[in-house]
Amino acid sequence: MRLIRQSENLWQYQLSKNETDILNSLVKKFPFHDNGPVQISKIEKDAKTVEREHLLADSLTEHRKELKKLAVQLLGPEKWKVGPKGNMLTLSSASREVLLQLLNDIRVGCWHALGEPESLDVPITTKTAFGYRNLMDLAGVFEMSLLEPEEQE
Repeated sequence: MRLIRQSENLWQYQLSKNETDILNSLVKKFPFHDNGPVQISKIEKDAKTVEREHLLADSLTEHRKELKKLAVQLLGPEKWKVGPKGNMLTLSSASREVLLQLLNDIRVGCWHALGEPESLDVPITTKTAFGYRNLMDLAGVFEMSLLEPEEQE
């Protein structure tokens, strides 16, 4: 995924067919995980903390519902143009931000599914963990392409 052109509010990226397929399949995985319990503090468990945790969980649920609606439109056919060197994806700044949020949600969901390891250098021992690790890595590659693009001439 390469940044081809960027203006004030538009970002154009070139992707190979393989990158296009991977990105589309990643976005379809959103939301990656359900909203489990939210923990604000490991120490405090008073009524106010529990109430704040419920409010945060409700807010995250609403945010994910809104992002799911946007995800359906995000990589629609009108966003793509087929070119001689691959597919061209045009995103507004807002769409780019939504894509970053979706990819980050997938990365965090995979990390949760892996047991929230402090280090990712731990050997993978199951096919399921291998799948989570690969999804997390793929989402990270696309995030980095969006955050630190190498503009092409």
